[in-house]
Amino acid sequence: MSTQDIVDEALLELCAKWNAAEKAIKIAEQVNGEIVNPAIYELRYAGRRVVEALAKKEDFAGAKKLLDDAIFDCCRARHDAIDAATSKITADIDNALEKLGPENVLKYFPACTDLIAELVVTREKIAVSRENRENRDAIYDTLEATNFEKIVSIHGSFRSSEDLIIEAARKDRRNNKLSQWLGIVGAVGVILTIIFGIYPMISEKSTAAIVEPNKTEVSE
Repeated sequence: MSTQDIVDEALLELCAKWNAAEKAIKIAEQVNGEIVNPAIYELRYAGRRVVEALAKKEDFAGAKKLLDDAIFDCCRARHDAIDAATSKITADIDNALEKLGPENVLKYFPACTDLIAELVVTREKIAVSRENRENRDAIYDTLEATNFEKIVSIHGSFRSSEDLIIEAARKDRRNNKLSQWLGIVGAVGVILTIIFGIYPMISEKSTAAIVEPNKTEVSE
């Protein structure tokens, strides 16, 4: 294989990695509702190296090295995007369970348990990729093709159910406040009953204590 063929092959691989990175970045942006800056920066670095490689002209070895670096940047961009999306989805579910109540989440989003299970597997694969650097991109290939897309799909169902979950949580809070007020009113009622029940008895004893001395004075 000629040096030109080697460069051409690197360019083809670069195109595939760039497209995969852009796809993951777009999904992550939809999940997060904002741009995933670390991934964008990696693509910017890749683009810079491509420009430098194209300027090498006859220096095929130098161009190949720069293209390899650009390919690695694209891989890191995809990794950052997948990490950002899965982190956001994990945070969304954790917050919902904590603030809205697991009973409300499970009632309107029963797939929550499936999503949590997929997130656990995904985080484990990401952790393995950190230790196994040589096969990191292959791990992310598998991750993106299996767990990642499934997680994003289930998370979309959660987003669709989120309004119902929030309304159910608000209703629970209203009912809890009403129960608290009823409890307070009931307690006040008991206290007033006790007070008004004891007060006549105290009044009768006080009156008797005042009347008795007067009777004694009259008898004298």
